[in-house]
Amino acid sequence: MTRPPKNNGGSKISPVVSKTALKKQMQELQSMGERLLGLPAARLALVPMPDDLQEAIMLGRQMTKFGALNRQKQYIGKIMRQIDPEPVRQALAAFDREGVADKQVHKLTEQWRERLLDEGDTALQSFLEHYPATDSQRLRQIMRKYGKASARVVLSTEKRKLYRFLHEILKNATPENE
Repeated sequence: MTRPPKNNGGSKISPVVSKTALKKQMQELQSMGERLLGLPAARLALVPMPDDLQEAIMLGRQMTKFGALNRQKQYIGKIMRQIDPEPVRQALAAFDREGVADKQVHKLTEQWRERLLDEGDTALQSFLEHYPATDSQRLRQIMRKYGKASARVVLSTEKRKLYRFLHEILKNATPENE
């Protein structure tokens, strides 16, 4: 077993990185590369990366054989180790934040839809107070059609229309009185 050299005042010793830490870093970079493989083309175009990484990812997307795909993933990980991964990491984190925000809007939309269908006019007034820019006439029309519908198919259609209408409002607006 060898000891690290003693620090004799002026010289700086760089910290020694363990093999385990290096392996963790390599695995993280390879998993980032795998996430890039799974991104839709429109999102992939938004990620800042060098041409050789982009080419490797495009090739990997075309591969169907398990062994070839694994080798390609390892190659992508190798390229990731040679570049600065921070811009890629930031882009992936931004996509994750967007996903969380989309889930929150979806949940809020479902809550408002159920409340509007259960409570009727009282919930409608509350919704219009929270989101005054809403086309209240269109919202009332959708709710009225839902109330008049008797067939199961028509009910689900009107429920979907209400969801889409509310989702568009909630996605683009911030509430006045939250």
